Amino acid sequence: MIKEKYDNRIIEIAQTYGYETQSRQCIEEMAELTQAINKLWRISIKKEVKEFKDLRIEKEYKNLIEEIADVQIMIDQMKLLSNCGHIVPSIIDSKLNREIQRIKKVT
Repeated sequence: MIKEKYDNRIIEIAQTYGYETQSRQCIEEMAELTQAINKLWRISIKKEVKEFKDLRIEKEYKNLIEEIADVQIMIDQMKLLSNCGHIVPSIIDSKLNREIQRIKKVT
């Protein structure tokens, strides 16, 4: 069994606040990421942007990056607090392989 390695700051934060508080924070951060994705999508349509590199100067793009970071921090805490960090990589691998197979069937 592979033991997940966490940043010591993730461990300290997760252990300080615990599962209930951090799971609620995770939900909030995911909602903020959803909102950031929608705002960036709207601005890209409004400005008829073809590639994200054209949006790098926009505040909505910068906000998207911030929210992705926040969600990643919370996901790491959820894996730690739920004691499932060692299982998640194999699940990700299976899901990625399944999607690649779906793509191959379509193309």
